[in-house]
Amino acid sequence: MKETFSASADTQKYILSGIRYVCENFKERSPGSHSERKAQKYLKGELEKWSDQVDMENFPVHPGAFFGWIPPAGIIGILSVIFYWLCFKGPVKGVALPIIAVILTLFATSCLLFEFLLYREYVDFLFPQKTSRNVMAFRRPSGEIKRRIIFAGHTDAVNEWTYSLHGGLKSLAPVMAGSIGGLLFVTVFDIIWLISVFAGNTYTSAFWLITGIIQLILIPFFIAILFFINWKVVVDGANDNLTADFIAMGVLKEMADNDFRFENTEVCAFLAGSEEAGIRGSAAYAKAHKDDLSDVETVFIALDTMREVEQLQIYTNGCTGTQKNSNAVSELIYQAGVKCGIEMPETELYPGAIDSESFSRNGLLASGFCGVNHDPKTYYHTRLDTPDNMSEECINLSLDICIEAAKLYDEAGGIDAFREDGAKRFKHGHNKF
Repeated sequence: MKETFSASADTQKYILSGIRYVCENFKERSPGSHSERKAQKYLKGELEKWSDQVDMENFPVHPGAFFGWIPPAGIIGILSVIFYWLCFKGPVKGVALPIIAVILTLFATSCLLFEFLLYREYVDFLFPQKTSRNVMAFRRPSGEIKRRIIFAGHTDAVNEWTYSLHGGLKSLAPVMAGSIGGLLFVTVFDIIWLISVFAGNTYTSAFWLITGIIQLILIPFFIAILFFINWKVVVDGANDNLTADFIAMGVLKEMADNDFRFENTEVCAFLAGSEEAGIRGSAAYAKAHKDDLSDVETVFIALDTMREVEQLQIYTNGCTGTQKNSNAVSELIYQAGVKCGIEMPETELYPGAIDSESFSRNGLLASGFCGVNHDPKTYYHTRLDTPDNMSEECINLSLDICIEAAKLYDEAGGIDAFREDGAKRFKHGHNKF
């Protein structure tokens, strides 16, 4: 292996052409779709060129659940307002409508919490089941396996976000803030309203008029959120997240092209399915293989949307800040970045998750780094996420960082060498499980 342990021009070219090939030949790779499964089968065949073992496993998924609760929640918000006005100024009396409103809004709020913020399978059973698949490739060391490092991306693509295409954050922010804030507002109000009705409320205070007007103002936001997802368009997903898939594959290709193996470190590429359905693929794999991956020390590095060099950041926590990743693995990523000429900061709190959180949730050492702007650009989750809209610079740098991380991890003899510095450098995350 070359002393710099960086990627060759041939591997760099392969990544760009490979992403274009998948986008052109496996369109509409939504979670659990036939196209997603076909793409995974193709990528498995590619990985077999450079790996000693490649596993492809199917798993059940309910892909409609992660975003599918949003339109019903918007309708519930509208109904809650209508119910209130029917009682406040209309002919309806009694507790029936307040009770229904509380039940519905609490249900919608719980979907927001468990599906969208915590990435849990909360209402998945209410949606149709499909079959998705994961791919895992192993490149053995020349000697005994004493440690393992896994680089990961995901192969599926998302349904288009309407407001990301039409205005980016300027459109996303008001729609999401107004609808989410509005849902929380009507939920709290409905509880107060129900208690008040049981206490004999006569709606004589100005409070009831003012809050009723506020609820009317929220209706446009509830209507807007109904169109948050364009269910007719599945984006190409060139950046999100074929860049990460092919970077993970590129590490193994570069090692194979140089006929190189570490003495005791196994290097793997994991290509998840159904990440856009709420990190379901990585969650299924981590749960099924927790014991297998615990046979030796294993670290997991997720990548996602490797598009903007200036936005390369280390993700020490995810699932909207509720799931901590490993500071030690984060330190490994950081030091690899420094070796490649970039000091990546720790990301601030953001509303989302990457595949590392699935592994952290199952007690494994995981973290990740991404190159996506948290002020979403119009390519993010839209039809503009095409092979013509990629950053070759960001892809090549990210690939070099992964290769350097594998080298540093092997040279250090394990993750313990990164724990102390990781604990000092990063505010979030943790070192031990």
